[in-house]
Amino acid sequence: VVFDGPLKSTQKDVLNAFREGKEEQVIYVELEHGMGLGDSLRIGTDYCTGDYIFRMDSDDISHPDRFRLQAEFMENHPEIDACGTDIAEFDETPDDANRVRACPAEHKDIVTMSRTRNPMNHVSACIRKSALKQSGGYVKLLLLEDYYLWLRMIKAGAKLANINQSLVYVRVGNGFEQKRGSRLRITGWDFLQEYMVHNGFISRPRAFLNRVYIRGFVWTPTWVKKLLYDTVLRRKNARKAA
Repeated sequence: VVFDGPLKSTQKDVLNAFREGKEEQVIYVELEHGMGLGDSLRIGTDYCTGDYIFRMDSDDISHPDRFRLQAEFMENHPEIDACGTDIAEFDETPDDANRVRACPAEHKDIVTMSRTRNPMNHVSACIRKSALKQSGGYVKLLLLEDYYLWLRMIKAGAKLANINQSLVYVRVGNGFEQKRGSRLRITGWDFLQEYMVHNGFISRPRAFLNRVYIRGFVWTPTWVKKLLYDTVLRRKNARKAA
């Protein structure tokens, strides 16, 4: 558990209660000040001792069977280096989930999607630690550390997959759409376009269209973003895990 800067005492109380009796398994990595997601992930993965690294945010909820299902998938598919799942988005509680971000299951389709959009849900990822290290691990990139990681893993020859079940419930009732309006996203996005052009993922005309797309999206009002998520960028009716 990485503390990206000082925590409130109430937050530590919750974490300490969870850690009780599991002190050897649950490791705290306390950073003196906030360093951001990329650095926190890079530092945190150095403390992971298992073969697999599972990702999630502190305000998300994993399905009770998530880790078992993904671990079994990785065991049954040794050629796969990272496995994600669909995510169900909710406002207050998982019972409110009414839209799903689904990603393609097969590696070839993930590569195709990666040319225009992030092809995996980071909060649902299970990654082989060996493949993560081989691709250079997490690198800080202005809100897009995960997208950059998938591209670098693909370039390094890693194989990716997604399970089309909603195994993680993601809280979006906390300003999700507003956060997508950050201008920092444009800077990171432009960097990714140059990376993809340089490494043969996309052509320069495609990169230009991608740049136009992200600017249009970031600059639209929040209510328009919400409409796009509700009607175009997400699927209605969350699919529960079997």
